[in-house]
Amino acid sequence: MGIVIKQSLNNTGILFLGFAIGGLNVLFLYTHFLSEDYYGLITFLLSTSNLLMPLVVLGMQHTVIKYFSSYKTKLERDKFLMSALLLPLIIIIPIAVIGSVAYESISDLISQENAIIKPFTKSIFTIAIFMGFFEVFYSFSKVQLKTVVGNFIKEIFARICTSILLIAVFLNWITEEEFIYAIVIVYGLRMHIMMIYAFKLYKPQLVFKMPENIKEILSYSFYIVLAGSAGTILLEIDKFMIPQLQHIAEVAYYSVGIYIASVIGIPSRAMQQIINPLTAKELNNNNIKEVGNLYQKSSITLLIAGG
Repeated sequence: MGIVIKQSLNNTGILFLGFAIGGLNVLFLYTHFLSEDYYGLITFLLSTSNLLMPLVVLGMQHTVIKYFSSYKTKLERDKFLMSALLLPLIIIIPIAVIGSVAYESISDLISQENAIIKPFTKSIFTIAIFMGFFEVFYSFSKVQLKTVVGNFIKEIFARICTSILLIAVFLNWITEEEFIYAIVIVYGLRMHIMMIYAFKLYKPQLVFKMPENIKEILSYSFYIVLAGSAGTILLEIDKFMIPQLQHIAEVAYYSVGIYIASVIGIPSRAMQQIINPLTAKELNNNNIKEVGNLYQKSSITLLIAGG
């Protein structure tokens, strides 16, 4: 449990710092520097992108953690990791084609109650791709048992960039519309930084051949899409539904309360970053005793931290 405690503590510190910066954004900068409508809009766009994200990358962020340690040679691992990057295209390309053809109908549908959403409809799919591949590359680093840098990029980088952009809006350096597009760029930049770090830890060779157990991988991935989507829906569906029923500014008010309540989950989120790949490794090695040990010790630790 040494590596678990060490990285959990580091990740907890990063998460608390991230929540502090996020709290500054949510409780002060957003509420004072951005209009209610655009605060509600950015919350809606990010939440809707989160809803799409598990489908867009085919659940590969979880599949990488599950199967990576089961491969014993570099060639097998390289084939698997390249598959994790290429398989999402079977979802992304059809969605992109359908979205392009039916763009007007889709944008009209989700902007019936709030016309401000329509010009930014394409941003939802773009952010979902950036979020999804960020998580896939983050999984590349998790299976190397290196979670702290990725956690910093995930929790701190986007929030600091958001703070800077909100100050830029306040100083009239950019407009509120430009702020929305700048946030899309921030998520794209975050994904590329994570990719560079992941490939620095482990760079797979270009192997255009599927792993031997590709059917098992696809089966697991589709299951994860369903399970992951269910979990994400529970967390994000409210912020998607509110603009369909109320004025979009109501999302801004709602998100402030939700953000405050989410602080209790910080220790759990921190520990999951390192516990998940370790559990997958022990399961692949059929070391059930160590899995039980991880569960018991992590549960006790989280009970103390949560208490």
